[in-house]
Amino acid sequence: MAELPGEDGSRSGRPRCPLVAEEDESGDVGLVHVRGQVYLDTLMEWERILGGLRGREGDIHMDLSGLTFVDVAGASSLARTAQSLPGGRRILIESPPASLSRVLEMFWPELVSIEVAK
Repeated sequence: MAELPGEDGSRSGRPRCPLVAEEDESGDVGLVHVRGQVYLDTLMEWERILGGLRGREGDIHMDLSGLTFVDVAGASSLARTAQSLPGGRRILIESPPASLSRVLEMFWPELVSIEVAK
């Protein structure tokens, strides 16, 4: 019998894919590695991660090479977080998924508080 969307408890109908954020342990202070997918089912966790990073001093450094997908709501949360940073702080993103890069370029091309390094 075929599994129907949402049988695993997901609200989006997508298979569950956990979102995980880990501090860099190689000595690169402030770098956070994020892996998984950002979509309806993981949006609250994504926003919790961003909120925790917002409270830190200095620029926010994120390695997103482990993310495979970010939907528009996830990109919006990232942009809102960047816009709310005080004192010229920025979010520096390394290796974002193509979906995030496209959405940021399309909707926030002038947002200087996010810097994307491919």
